[in-house]
Amino acid sequence: MSDNMLVIGLDLAGVATRPTGFCILRDMKAETFLAYKDEEITSKVEKIDPQIVAVDAPLSLPKGRKTIEERTKIHLRECDKELLTRRIRFFPVTLGPMRKLTCRGMNLREILERI
Repeated sequence: MSDNMLVIGLDLAGVATRPTGFCILRDMKAETFLAYKDEEITSKVEKIDPQIVAVDAPLSLPKGRKTIEERTKIHLRECDKELLTRRIRFFPVTLGPMRKLTCRGMNLREILERI
């Protein structure tokens, strides 16, 4: 990482009533705090203007799936299949509690890509 690199890391919660971990990494020094609402997260990202925003949450649906609500047999993204081949456990994006996190992650991704 270059000396002037500015990175934000988010450990996104599935709902705005639970805390999202927010980390600003600047010159190899980390500043952390909690955020809740999407507007709080996006306004801080916009103000800080980082080169990279890393989000620990699903940001897409499996290929061939149109919505999180539709009932299909498609549950795994290509990255999920790779995790399976490496015997790494994970929760599919279509599994109960992961649905909220996936929807929130996809929504946040869309907003952050416009900033």
